[in-house]
Parts: sequence; C-alpha cells; structure tokens
Amino acid sequence: MLIAAITVFALLFGGGFFSLDNVRDAAKEVIEDKDRAKQVVAITKEADKEFKSFTKNVKKLSKQLVQMNKDYNLTREKIDSFYTQTDKRRMAFLEKFVELRFQAKNLMTAEEWQAMYIKIRE
Repeated sequence: MLIAAITVFALLFGGGFFSLDNVRDAAKEVIEDKDRAKQVVAITKEADKEFKSFTKNVKKLSKQLVQMNKDYNLTREKIDSFYTQTDKRRMAFLEKFVELRFQAKNLMTAEEWQAMYIKIRE
C-alpha cells in the first residue's frame, strides 16, 4: 500500500523521484509573485504533512494486520471490514493529494509549472 501511495504521489506531482522540499525550493525560485509563491509553499507543506500522516497510518495498519493474522479464528467478515476501512483511508488520502495538486496548479501559470518541474529535474 505504501508503494502505491508513493507512486501516486509521484504521478500527481509530476513524475520522477523527488521530495516536496525540491518542489518547495523550485516554487520559491520560479514563481515571481511572492504571495503566490508563499501559497504554493504552504500547499507543499500541507501535502508533506498529509503524506507523513498517511505513512504513519500505513505502518500502524500493517502492525494491526499482522496481529489480526496471528488469530487463527479470524473471520472473513473482520478481515473484509479491515480492508474496507483501509481502502477508505487510502482514498481519502489520494483525494486530498489530488485536491492539493490542483490548488497549487491554479496558483501557477503553465510556464511556471513547466519551469518548476524543469528545475526539479536538474
């Protein structure tokens, strides 16, 4: 599940492997309007916070699943319920990331967006 989240993260924010610190630095450099740059930086900080929270939650859920699987009497209903709840959390995370991506995009011109990702890949 974590690998899927990282993959989606990379796809939503432009592909390739990079950190939100790189996105933040590039935004500060590329966006000339300081107010818009600050807003994009704030969005990257929120995305970073969401990603860290999701990662922490995945670790917790992984431990919970290990404990559940130790129970010989684990029922199909309990494990189905576990995965249903896990999927809801994952989808909420992904929806938030998509929302943040479009918030950032809406603050930037197409030229700034392209320049930022060129900068990130350098």
